[in-house]
Amino acid sequence: MTIRNIAIKAAIVLLVILILGLSARAVLNYATGRKLRGFLERAKADGLPLAHQEIAPACDDADNGAPLWKAAEPLFVRSSTEKYAQSRMMELIFGAESIDETFRAALIPEIERNRRVFDFISEASRKPCFRYGDWTKPYYHIGQPNAIILIQAVRLLGIDAVFKAESGQVQEALGQLRFGMNFVRRLMDEPFLVRSLVALADMKSLLICLRRISVDHDLDAETMSAWIEELDVDAWRKEFSRYARSERIFSLEVGLGLVRGDKAARRALESASIKGKRLFYWLVRPVLKSEIVWTQNRFFEVEQQAEIPFYGVKEVEREPARKKEPLPWYFKTIGALLANFEATHLKEAAFEALMLTTKAGLACEIYKDENGRYPGSLEALVPEILDEVPLDPFTGKPLTYRADDSELIIYSFGSNGRDDGGRTTYAINQLVAEKDDDWTWRKKIDPKAD
Repeated sequence: MTIRNIAIKAAIVLLVILILGLSARAVLNYATGRKLRGFLERAKADGLPLAHQEIAPACDDADNGAPLWKAAEPLFVRSSTEKYAQSRMMELIFGAESIDETFRAALIPEIERNRRVFDFISEASRKPCFRYGDWTKPYYHIGQPNAIILIQAVRLLGIDAVFKAESGQVQEALGQLRFGMNFVRRLMDEPFLVRSLVALADMKSLLICLRRISVDHDLDAETMSAWIEELDVDAWRKEFSRYARSERIFSLEVGLGLVRGDKAARRALESASIKGKRLFYWLVRPVLKSEIVWTQNRFFEVEQQAEIPFYGVKEVEREPARKKEPLPWYFKTIGALLANFEATHLKEAAFEALMLTTKAGLACEIYKDENGRYPGSLEALVPEILDEVPLDPFTGKPLTYRADDSELIIYSFGSNGRDDGGRTTYAINQLVAEKDDDWTWRKKIDPKAD
């Protein structure tokens, strides 16, 4: 057999393999396409949003607080405290009995340099909505504010409120915390997961500042009752569910964009370090269609779980019938957009623990004002002050409560699910801390004050 004949036969074999491969791809593409179309038709019939325009926040230009924040962003200055690591800053600000004096000296000039930023935050907080990005563009090209500046600016605003309270301006300080929290709520109008994480970080900082002011200063019952009403755990959990929905829509739009050959969708994945050429996406299109359906169904589970407390999620996960199917190894494109909602839910639970212990602490102060002593248990606060006994979001049991002659303490067990005696660290360097992980409201009692 001549080399020429061998080459011809080899070419024929390769051609047959190519034809069979393309035929198999065509059959698979048709089957998976039919499955995807069926899925989309059922979702539409069920009234589920499938495009970001369906969940776009309604916001007229005159009502939009985002331009005010856009003006504030370039004005923010952080120079005095740049040498401090973020974890160290949290301990210096919130972890000690009083703010470290050296750090205080660095904070004061930094606060003064950012007064104009605080003014913009105050003005933006009074606007009814916040629409930072251009929602006429594809979902994966809607602009986002600078997350680091948002976190640092709101934290500094909260610390400034603490300093004001220390100087006797308690009501002004509380008013500043309130407009800071209203500003953070405006940020949440656009349901992006990254915005949720920023909002959680900001609200935790402001809530800790509120706790410090509440513990260090005597507030009247009307003021404390107003804050109890404002700290609505259920409302925040519903917002968390919105973020899960938006991530599902983002994943769907990117996936459908890849199926259509949209360059913008490919660029969105390339920004997530998943690079590929047009031919690659054409070849794997049948797999992409299956991957879209699989990830959407997983997102539906996430949406449902986002609406229940963290301890309820843990109970669901323990059910044998609810064991999660692992992401198939060949789903490496759209599956990469499946965010780690377990970690996000854990952060949400920590914030809920802070909120619930704060509400319980304020309620105990109201009870003491009315009765001359702290309650014997949290049950005594219901229904006159609280609607229900606050449950630890990590355990589903009532918050741990103790009151004696020296201390009032209310705490959640935290992510490790163990009783650490109310010990807390704000220098968080891991998702689930092995110790000192309780989220605690603590007030030292001076016997001479009674």
